[in-house]
Amino acid sequence: MADDSLANQLSRLRVRAGNPSLRDLEKLTDRQGRRMSRASIQDKFSGVSGLKMVQVLALVRACADYAHSIGAPLPPEYTDEQVWQEKVAHPTAPKNRHAIEPPRETDPNAPRDQQTGDSSDLETLIPPLINAGMDDIANLARQGAGQPLETWLPTVVVTLGYAHMDYQGFLNLAAHAPPGQIVKILESIGEDDPENIGNRYFQTCLLTRHPSEIPKILVALRRSEGESGWYAHNFVDAILGKGDWLGGTRPDLAEVLRALRAATLKNDADKLAENIGLHAWPRITLATAGAIPEAFLGDRELILHAGSQGGPHRLMRLINCLKTEQIEGIDLRRTLEYLLTAVPRGKYADFSRILNDAGMKSEAQRLLELEKEIPF
Repeated sequence: MADDSLANQLSRLRVRAGNPSLRDLEKLTDRQGRRMSRASIQDKFSGVSGLKMVQVLALVRACADYAHSIGAPLPPEYTDEQVWQEKVAHPTAPKNRHAIEPPRETDPNAPRDQQTGDSSDLETLIPPLINAGMDDIANLARQGAGQPLETWLPTVVVTLGYAHMDYQGFLNLAAHAPPGQIVKILESIGEDDPENIGNRYFQTCLLTRHPSEIPKILVALRRSEGESGWYAHNFVDAILGKGDWLGGTRPDLAEVLRALRAATLKNDADKLAENIGLHAWPRITLATAGAIPEAFLGDRELILHAGSQGGPHRLMRLINCLKTEQIEGIDLRRTLEYLLTAVPRGKYADFSRILNDAGMKSEAQRLLELEKEIPF
């Protein structure tokens, strides 16, 4: 089947929308009053069976609804029903300007995508090197102006690390390099890395890049042939400042989750949402949940559920934050009820006792009521 077939264009729309599952699409078409079974939907995407106008429009609307529900709405031209009607009516017509193109393969290591040292930025970083008697490193940094960062910056930061000097300015300079170049820099630093400079550089990239760039960095790391895939494996800890990853987190984690979903990095998104619930500061946990639309699909529930699964003391911190701070998108009563009902089954009495001892009498009582209401 040709790459511009109607079935393939619908498949690409599905990917653009965040790759909703067949079950999701079945529910969404049902909401329209035009329910399609999962088997039928699979046949339409694979091109096994013909596509009728009503079915195409139902799937386009379902994809649009799904993308909106995860906070990453599709551009209007991608879901223009008049355009899709024309596609069905004239399936062999020349591709119009609204056709969804398949992803184009690009070489992340191509020279045009390289970041080089900017002379004006470098000049502000060189005086401390001279003051410390590191003329050779100062000259290396000066010569780096206009040169790919991976050819000189790793040597500079590693040398500064061994000398116990501040190198964060150089990491900031490299934080906005293209993903392929980030991989090269990490691999170069990793060959001789004092003070976990590679970790610090990776975390700097995660905390300063636009959310839409995070999936690109993760995929570039996983596609590399070196050992830099380790960083992708630890990305959740790094972006949350968890464990040995010091440096805080970012306030727009909901946007990061949307970007991961839009790139179909489901496992990464699920893991990040769960760890936001389990380990992020309570205000960040609740603010992230509040920034995600309430829908039958959503990371809001995943975050809050994980928070309650984190034990009674984690639950108490979330409840305390919920009751003492006003957080946009969070309804106190409904969120509190959700947190309490998400307590692990069989643990209501234990949680209730600890909450009661902490002075949370009404919440403790509600847990005892839930223990009677919810069958095990």
